[in-house]
Amino acid sequence: MTIGIYIIIILALGYVSVYIRERYLNVKWMKPLTWLGILIHESAHAIACYATGGKVVRMNVSSTQGSVEHYQPKIPFLGPVLVSVAPLLGGIVIVGILNKVLLANAIEIQSINIRENLVGIFSSFNFLSWQTWVLIVFFLNIGVIVGPSVQDLKNIWLPVVLSFFLNIEEIAQILAFAIALIIINILLFALIWTVKTFITHR
Repeated sequence: MTIGIYIIIILALGYVSVYIRERYLNVKWMKPLTWLGILIHESAHAIACYATGGKVVRMNVSSTQGSVEHYQPKIPFLGPVLVSVAPLLGGIVIVGILNKVLLANAIEIQSINIRENLVGIFSSFNFLSWQTWVLIVFFLNIGVIVGPSVQDLKNIWLPVVLSFFLNIEEIAQILAFAIALIIINILLFALIWTVKTFITHR
């Protein structure tokens, strides 16, 4: 698959994740976790903006949505691209840090195959350890963190179009890993919804 196809899959799964959370999981204990995910997403935008010479005017974070208003980065073309993809890169970096600290690098990014990434992540879990559960809690936010918004895509529409003609294995591995993370996020949401429905209808 080309890079563009991976990006479209990430966008679609990101919206599925947000839809499930907002439509079926409107529960109080989820809101702080969602707020954390949105905070990380918007903070990544802000950090990338400053790093590329831009200036943040206003940053808004709530338990349902967030936004960052900023001046254009001083670095042409590359600056806006970095600002737009910063949440994706930042989310992967945080997963990498948690993987190193909590799981002793048990999770590896080494395949462009989404299924192999899923199997690799699940096989690294030890459900009897608290470290695994900390990572699972973080995965509840991963759809919010790495999923690009429509505005993000509007800001980088030209690179996105060009990405359909690119096939770079290293980038494909990162994107395939991100897709696997969002799929896990959706599966966790489905599990929570099932338990919630069962308890409600008892």
